[in-house]
Amino acid sequence: MLQQRPYMDKWHIVLVMAFVMLSSCSVYKTVPAEDFLFTGGKVMADTGKLNKDIRTDLEKFIKPPPNSKLLGIPFKLLFYNSVKEPTKSKGYAYNVRNKWGQAPALLSEVKTKSIEKRMEDELFNKGYLRPEVHNKVIKKGRKARVEFGVSPGDRYTIREIHYPADSSVFGKLLQATAKESLLHTGDYFDLKQFSAERERMSKELKEKGYYYFEPDYLLYRVDSLHQAKADLYVTLKDMIPAEAKKVWHIGGITIYGNYTLERDSLIMQDSGRQEKQFTIIDRRNNYRTSLYERAIPIRQGQLYATSMHSLTIERLMNLNTYRFVKMAFTPVPDSITPILNTRIFLSPAKKQTMRFEISGNTKSNNYVGSEISVTYKNVNLNRGAEIFDFKITGGFDVQVGGQQASENAYSLTAEMNLYVPQLIPGLRINTMNNPYLPRTVITPAIEYFQKTDLYTMRSIRFSYGYIWKRGKSIEQNLKLLHINGVDPINTTPKFDSMMATDASLKAAFEKQIIIGTRYLFQYNNTYRAKSRFNYAFDGGINTSGNIAGLFVQPKGDTAGSKQVFNVPLSQFIRFQADLRGYWRFAPKLTWANRIIGGVGFAYGNSSNMPYSEQFFIGGSSSLRAFRARTLGPGSYHTEESVYNANESGDIKMEFNSELRYNMSRFVKLAVFVDAGNIWYRKEVPDKPGASLERGELFKETAVGTGLGLRFDASVLVVRFDLAMPLRKPWYPEGERWVINQVNFGDSDWRKENLVLNIGIGYPF
Repeated sequence: MLQQRPYMDKWHIVLVMAFVMLSSCSVYKTVPAEDFLFTGGKVMADTGKLNKDIRTDLEKFIKPPPNSKLLGIPFKLLFYNSVKEPTKSKGYAYNVRNKWGQAPALLSEVKTKSIEKRMEDELFNKGYLRPEVHNKVIKKGRKARVEFGVSPGDRYTIREIHYPADSSVFGKLLQATAKESLLHTGDYFDLKQFSAERERMSKELKEKGYYYFEPDYLLYRVDSLHQAKADLYVTLKDMIPAEAKKVWHIGGITIYGNYTLERDSLIMQDSGRQEKQFTIIDRRNNYRTSLYERAIPIRQGQLYATSMHSLTIERLMNLNTYRFVKMAFTPVPDSITPILNTRIFLSPAKKQTMRFEISGNTKSNNYVGSEISVTYKNVNLNRGAEIFDFKITGGFDVQVGGQQASENAYSLTAEMNLYVPQLIPGLRINTMNNPYLPRTVITPAIEYFQKTDLYTMRSIRFSYGYIWKRGKSIEQNLKLLHINGVDPINTTPKFDSMMATDASLKAAFEKQIIIGTRYLFQYNNTYRAKSRFNYAFDGGINTSGNIAGLFVQPKGDTAGSKQVFNVPLSQFIRFQADLRGYWRFAPKLTWANRIIGGVGFAYGNSSNMPYSEQFFIGGSSSLRAFRARTLGPGSYHTEESVYNANESGDIKMEFNSELRYNMSRFVKLAVFVDAGNIWYRKEVPDKPGASLERGELFKETAVGTGLGLRFDASVLVVRFDLAMPLRKPWYPEGERWVINQVNFGDSDWRKENLVLNIGIGYPF
């Protein structure tokens, strides 16, 4: 092979040279003899006159774009030239010429005068009030390029802004809005900003009842006699329709509760019925009037306001029971005062739906699993836009080969959720300007989980509380009452022996009942698609036994002596916070980061946090280089944890960082680093190194890294993350970094260290 390599290199050189010669000969094959191949244009301007962004904007007007190149070779043009014009709109020749290929960009297609005019208009819009653009064609052989010389002149700024000085109603209103203006003295002239300011002023007038006022009724007059500075005068159009000068009030409100476009003419002929302040046209009587009273903020006699118009539509849509909401306003003829009759058209969503889901998974420890769920949903249970869903889920994880050291697992869960768009019983909070109505949430659930060689776990849950939002960003969830009864039964001798050597595991798996309160605060502004930086925060507190414990008398002075129905009452308080930040460096490049911190305190009747309330780490959405529940706590480690993944703790710290790159519309790449661990607050005799001692936080932090491939179809994201550990906290101090041990060629190293995570959705 060593002797053949120079021979092969020579052939490579020959092939490259032949390709270059071929391309140079055939690139002009379809360029007419009297024409030239257009290789692109460039904007030329005096240094300092135009910034980079404005130059880029101007160059967008240069059409057509030159032919695509790879290593300086117009490869798509070569494809185009390689076949004759096809006679059919299909087949090999058609695909090569029209799908893979690209027709030559010709100089004759460059409309220089039109481009100059568009550039001058763009410069004027940016504040260069006296621009000049000329072009120069540079020909070389059969190729040509165009240089556009730009003499922009001075860029004008706003010296003063003048609003109507008269005492008319419009003059006073425009002067009153001046403090909210988007334009300021010293700003560059910018047509887009001027248009936005007209929209703002028009919106302010509509907010004061001027329903028919339009932005086109406002004009700007410019005094540009000053050097590079100009005075701006906001004026009203001379001829404004009479309706636009009137202040309008809301008249009758008619609600079409079962509107469809197909039955529009029939519905519009129905006279309906009067209920309180509404005329309701809905023969099926789909919704109670009390729902309309809570969801619709506009009232008869009220001054028309754009904000109330938008708020009404948002509130109704956010009930998630309508698929379509529209409002129409019509003037009352021959009325002494200007009145708008209001019509609200509501098209209900499908009331009842059934959803069936099935998923499968495989794990590196020879496990295969599946989960099947059936969900019934009703979006208007009792004519008040109540959302009811009932879900039954069954799943299994079984081992199909390898060392039989783990346990097959089976689960069955039934859960019901009822969302009522009001606070029960009869509580009221100020929702005047909130597009989301508060909801009462009632959730009972039962769960059955079995590990055949270890234990069977039964639990019954119930919660009652409220969810309310403030705009799109803030959501709060308060569970006034949360009950969870945990009953481990049928423990095997194997599991009994595990608990005998693990006191914390035994305490966590005792029969117990949780009666407490939960509060979760969420802030999320990631919906801002144009922002360079977005972030989200989740912070919550869970408690148990703090109030119930006051009313339960202990049967002794030991842990577990406070009992409800002969079941020990858990007493604890738990805090957790999750902060995520997303920096968008470029349209295709995003840097995502997350930090999680949590701590739990068992007290009084409990010596340990319940297993369901403890912290876990590892897995496809956590530290991906470590399998779920096999890491920690602290520097504690046993080989059995690879199979019996039950490790948990009272304290958790985690950090994740991921650089995401969009290869295409559907395929995304990622490079990530994860770090963190869990700990117990107190020393555990049978788990040396499990507690968090002073100064041990970073010494016992696990670190992993890897590569990710994601297929993002918007409605579904399938994720593959291949990870490996960089730091193992259970190794002796000074040897915990294992970067020097990386050996991809060693099958034993790969088996022990490479972890493939398959998930749905992004990890954070």
